[in-house]
Amino acid sequence: MPEFLIRAANPDDAPALSALIQFTLRTTNATDYLSEVIENVCRHFTPEQIHQKLAEREIFIGFWDTEMAGTVSFAGNRVYALYVLPAYQGQGIGARLIEHIEKRAMDGGLEELWLSSSLTARGFYEKCGYQMQNFEDWGDGDMTLLMRKSLSAGEPLKTPAG
Repeated sequence: MPEFLIRAANPDDAPALSALIQFTLRTTNATDYLSEVIENVCRHFTPEQIHQKLAEREIFIGFWDTEMAGTVSFAGNRVYALYVLPAYQGQGIGARLIEHIEKRAMDGGLEELWLSSSLTARGFYEKCGYQMQNFEDWGDGDMTLLMRKSLSAGEPLKTPAG
């Protein structure tokens, strides 16, 4: 059975993370966004931009055996940039990455997490227990959904896998 491992990203991972995110955006989000919008978002995930984000956030990588299969990042009470390669979507990798972030947040005393979901990922995040709060219109056809999840001690973590 394949092994799944999560580890912190480092600067040497930037080119591979950039490729993973851009490929996933161009493949998975193509049904919900115009190509111009996707290319604009991809500009935020160049290797240089990933290096900058490493200084601002905790970035984690999920490996399926030895292949980089997904990534997620976290800063303050915000979840950022959850991407899973299309070949690995639907196998619980995204849920395990979110669960990893939620546990870190709870260990840090946070009571809630916020994120901006693409239209494409809304159903996934709802299954994880996030609730839509508002639409975020970034202009030029780029729209996301502001979502929130309570991490209160009385509420069990809810992910699609569990």
